[in-house]
Amino acid sequence: MIHIKSREEIELMSRGGKISAQVLKEVLGLVKPGISTLELDRFAEGRIIGLSGKPAFKGYDGYKFATCININDGIVHGTPSSYKVRNGDLVSIDLGVIYGGFNTDVSWTVIAGDGDPESKEFLEAGERALKKAISKCKVGNRIGDISCAMQVEIEKSGYNVVRDLVGHGVGLELHEDPQVPCYGRPSTGPELREGTALAVEVIYTSGSPKLRVLADGWTMATKDGSISGLFEQTVVIERSGPKLLTAG
Repeated sequence: MIHIKSREEIELMSRGGKISAQVLKEVLGLVKPGISTLELDRFAEGRIIGLSGKPAFKGYDGYKFATCININDGIVHGTPSSYKVRNGDLVSIDLGVIYGGFNTDVSWTVIAGDGDPESKEFLEAGERALKKAISKCKVGNRIGDISCAMQVEIEKSGYNVVRDLVGHGVGLELHEDPQVPCYGRPSTGPELREGTALAVEVIYTSGSPKLRVLADGWTMATKDGSISGLFEQTVVIERSGPKLLTAG
């Protein structure tokens, strides 16, 4: 069941979204060769709490960290560790904030240090796909319009969307209905109504979209070792168009 948010609920989510956006921006600014992913996580947790939020991921299904951090072929649910970021690594930071009882969710992928042209082009495609997907977050459109927009942009750029992972509704729960796949057909799926809140995620790879779970039991990575990207924003459908709650 899709929960339509009231104006009061959207306002709480907007405040939480500002915290999410600020912390993500600050953490991304720390991504440099030599820093460990655990250091990034600890900084993020401290900042979320310091800004009167609560880490949404910590404790979720027993997860022990405030962030999910993925490197290169890691795509989602990466557990922070002593791994030190290397020059040229693709680093995805995914974090969530609870504020006033409501969740917001945001992710971004950057290159640590100097990146090669191919990696830069890969990430630019993900940013374009997210922008196009969000442009379809309009009253009267359907989930398939969002999904198709990101799929077309990613595949046009020569990459592949992941089919085993999805974006999702968000609100009182971190994961709510509806699911927002990274692929689909226009004019299909649930209709978008005013007050619908979505975590729109572009999840894609430079190679095969097939995934594997690593030994930590959490991290999902590409099966063929190809690089991956993750771009996500929390969006509310409004009569005037999409409202980004987690834009920095």
